Amino acid sequence: MPHRQTRLRSTLTVALSAAIVSALLYTAIGCVARNDAANQSAIQTYVQGVRAYEKGDTEKAMSSFQEALAKQDDLLMARSMLGDLYRARSDYEAARQQYETLTHLDPYHYFHYYRLGLSYQFLERLNEAASSYLQAIHLKPSDAPSNMSLGTVYLALGKPADAVAYAAKAAELDPKSAAAWVNLGLILDANGEYAKAESPYRKALDLDSNQPLIQLYLAENLIQQKKYSDARSVMSELIRVQDTPLHRKRLGDCYAGEKDFAGAIQQYQTALKLDANYYPALNEIGAANIADYEKGLTLDDSKRKAALDAWQQSLSIKREQPRIVALLQKYSKAPMFQP
Repeated sequence: MPHRQTRLRSTLTVALSAAIVSALLYTAIGCVARNDAANQSAIQTYVQGVRAYEKGDTEKAMSSFQEALAKQDDLLMARSMLGDLYRARSDYEAARQQYETLTHLDPYHYFHYYRLGLSYQFLERLNEAASSYLQAIHLKPSDAPSNMSLGTVYLALGKPADAVAYAAKAAELDPKSAAAWVNLGLILDANGEYAKAESPYRKALDLDSNQPLIQLYLAENLIQQKKYSDARSVMSELIRVQDTPLHRKRLGDCYAGEKDFAGAIQQYQTALKLDANYYPALNEIGAANIADYEKGLTLDDSKRKAALDAWQQSLSIKREQPRIVALLQKYSKAPMFQP
């Protein structure tokens, strides 16, 4: 499912910390005494870039790093930060070029391979991403982010057993990382191992109880397990914090799972009050009405007509919905014998 892939990708963002910047700056200053005049000039330009970065002037920082590399192309610190700035701008191809060069200049530092893997992954060059992450793990087996990211790549490559193994390893290496536990849950979910995925989500919530997205993932997992009452409890709590059309729809799904179709429709209608064009709620209103229509021996044709009306509204918002078109065709004719 596309939204699952988006979630997996969303775990990959890495930001430079102030500590890293300070360390790089200290390293650069320390190198000045050991270099000739040309190299000192390159490092001074690099330092100007770090100062600009610290002030939030990324344009000036990029320009300085590029100038520093023009003076000394093996200046690792400048190339590293330039790659990070490109990646922050989602220019993954430019970032890849910087990180790839870093792996040639400094092949014994795992972090270069990790960031190269991120760039490959965002460029959807998955086999190359896997190779980079494996090299990072070879250099530093205890690196949780490399293990976590490799798990997402293996899932995308259709290697679910390997995906789970590396995602589980990441959570083992960094058990206080909510992201690692969420990633494990997502991978288990994607493999259809819903019962096993529940525990990682709950561990993630224990670590970060104020994260609505984790609550949503847990609720969706519980719905997949048909634990509708538990899912409804999670969604009701989430809605108190963040009332959105999607959250109302998921709460409606809980009611629908419990065969409370009136309660489900009420939630779907609330979702539409929040966003009149939220067609997934219209689709579920149709589904709930049809389920209610078919549940007994006596067919209430008003339910069928309500379903058709909801689906027609949905198609007026988004035409390309083959499943909804098929449902409309299936239920468009009243039964031959009415009670």
